[in-house]
Formats: sequence, structure tokens, C-alpha cells
Amino acid sequence: MIITCPSCSTRYKLDPAQFGPEGRRVRCTKCANVWTQMPADDLPKLVVPEPAGEPDTAAGGPDVDPPPLRGGGDAGLTPPPARLAARAAAQHRAQEAQAGSRRSRAGWLLLLLVIVSLGVSLVLARETVVRAWPPAERLYTLLGIEGPRPGAGLAIKVTEHRQDLDGKTVVLIVKGEVTNTSDAVRDVPRLKATLRTDRGSVIADWSFATAQARLLPGETAPFVTRLENPAKEGTVLNIDFIANGR
Repeated sequence: MIITCPSCSTRYKLDPAQFGPEGRRVRCTKCANVWTQMPADDLPKLVVPEPAGEPDTAAGGPDVDPPPLRGGGDAGLTPPPARLAARAAAQHRAQEAQAGSRRSRAGWLLLLLVIVSLGVSLVLARETVVRAWPPAERLYTLLGIEGPRPGAGLAIKVTEHRQDLDGKTVVLIVKGEVTNTSDAVRDVPRLKATLRTDRGSVIADWSFATAQARLLPGETAPFVTRLENPAKEGTVLNIDFIANGR
């Protein structure tokens, strides 16, 4: 006897003796659909009662799992337990591989973030690093990482410049002050004075230091510098900070 699952159309070959006159509930091993299968109309009615103790499948007893009909395009075969276990194991391995790949990508991303954060920290702390370890200045230069402008956070103000006679020597005297305009403690680099002509030619240049090497926020340090016998052509005086204090 051949029966067909009404849900997925899978066909099964069964012994007609398994069906009583009232039919029997069966389950499709392919789609798990459960239905009541009646015996074929052309089969003789069974009059012999079923053996005592046979479970009533309609009342919740074990369903009949009929063997699938082999052959034919619709004869769906349910994989044996060993094949199901192998398939589950393969799916588990695939899931583990995907999870491992995600963990690996997350690890590389975390490492990249750590490297970037470290690099940013070193760039932002350049001044502190160079102050603690001066040779780091060359390393920063090789990496193309420029430091802050010399004297960042400091302001220069010339309060007086004049020429006096010291005996027979003409002396150019320049007075001024450097103020810390930032909200942090600042080291004061050396300053450089440059005397030029109207056309920009350098006549003389020299360096000097302020009275204090470090200033608190809002603090001011005075300076005085002198140049003997300045050339008469020198009409433009410029004062600025020197990089690295040189």
C-alpha cells in the first residue's frame, strides 16, 4: 500500500495490515506532518480484533513512522540518525568557524585602536616627551611629526628700544617681557633678535634668555638685550622664539 503525505507529497510504502478499519494516525518523517490515514477502499475489512495491549495511537500512543518509498522523484528519504548527527556536527563547526572569524576581526580591530590611541597620545604629549627625553626630538622629526610652534602659549612684548652711548660705543638696548597667556605652565625658550634693513637684508642677529625659564599661567618674565655698534642701515628689529632653545 502506498500513502502520500498531504503536506509535502512524500510517498511511503506500507503494509496494509497496519491499518484498522478506522484508519491510523501516521507522521511524515520528512516534514513531521501528522494525519489519519484510512485503509485503501479496495482492501477487505479486517474483522479480527487487534491484539490486546496494542497502544491506541489516536489517543497519543507512538505514531507509525512508515519507511519511505524508494525510487521516484517524490520519494523523500529521511536521513538516518548518523547522517543527521554528521550534519549537526558540520553546522556546529561552521558556526564555530564564523565565531572564531568574528573574534579574530574584533581582536585586530582592538589592536588597531590601541596603536592609533598610542600614536595620538604620543603626538599630543610631544612636548612632555621631548622635555623628559630630549633625543626624542630627532625621532619625531624623522617621523615627520612637527611640534608646536616655539613659544606656543607665550606672548612677546617690546616695551622699549633705544640707542645709548657707553663711552664711545653706541649700544642698542631692547627691553620687553614674555607673558604666559595659556592656562598651563610653560617653558620659555630662548629668544632671537634680528636687525634688518628696509629691504629685508639681515645685518645682525643674536640670542638671549628671559629672567625666568618657566612661567605659570598669567605670569610675566622681563628681558633686556644689547647690541653694540649697530649698523646705521638697520631699521627693522624683530624678536621671536628659537626652536628647541638654540
